[in-house]
Amino acid sequence: MKITGSSAIAEVNFKDDSNVGIIFTSQNKEYMFKATDIDLVTREVTTANSDKNQSVGRLINGYKRSGQLSEV
Repeated sequence: MKITGSSAIAEVNFKDDSNVGIIFTSQNKEYMFKATDIDLVTREVTTANSDKNQSVGRLINGYKRSGQLSEV
């Protein structure tokens, strides 16, 4: 999914088996993460992407800090 209006995140791609690929705006490389709850991540990233008052970058960063997303 292309992320609109984010200065940090260019794309978030939902893969099989709870894997999430994230492409940051600063690099043209996809980083893979494992989501603890893929349904939650999918729903909240989709909502944040469609709401200009929410930050996808802040959401992803929070998921990484809390352990919801773990780099693989």
